[in-house]
Amino acid sequence: MQNTPDPQQPQQLPQPHAHPFYPQGNPNPAPSYPPATPVTAPATDVRARNAGIALLGAAGVTLIAVLSKAWFTAGEEGGVGLLGIETCRRSMCQGISWFDVKHIPTQIPIFATMGLVAALVAIAFLVHAGVMLLQNRPGNVKLKWISQLVGLTSGAITGFVVALSIGDWSRGLHIGWSTFLGYAGILGAGAVMGFMVKPLMKAASPSTH
Repeated sequence: MQNTPDPQQPQQLPQPHAHPFYPQGNPNPAPSYPPATPVTAPATDVRARNAGIALLGAAGVTLIAVLSKAWFTAGEEGGVGLLGIETCRRSMCQGISWFDVKHIPTQIPIFATMGLVAALVAIAFLVHAGVMLLQNRPGNVKLKWISQLVGLTSGAITGFVVALSIGDWSRGLHIGWSTFLGYAGILGAGAVMGFMVKPLMKAASPSTH
């Protein structure tokens, strides 16, 4: 006698066959990935950062000295600088370029112009070097250019100071704060380049400039 299924009992469905390449009972396993490797930012060299800040400070100090007219002063009557002469009367000051001054020794405007141009170019290179060092890229610093510009600027402003310290033009003039500020900025930049930046460049690339 043939057994007929009882309609009152639930029918059992056939079990699916396990895939030979997957674990039993998990036909679609989640893909596994290797653990992610943490990415660490490159360490910032504190020496490079300090050297960059020092160069930017030296550039700012030099710029203030270059733009001021207090390399020599004549009391409350004004002063002189690389840009020319400033005369003051009753709190009213007027600036005059060296090329507009008559009967002046030739060496004064020559040294003033040389010092002005060399200082401005040096400031530009110092700012570039400071930014490169803050980005931890000492290999991009123009060491030779800066060294030559520092030497040229120092020589030009020294000639300017000496030219104004002798002769009839020195009467009534007293050395002003801009002279000390100018020397502090440009010579300080040279010291930073020699003692702080140069070792960093050698460490970054043995065949650097």
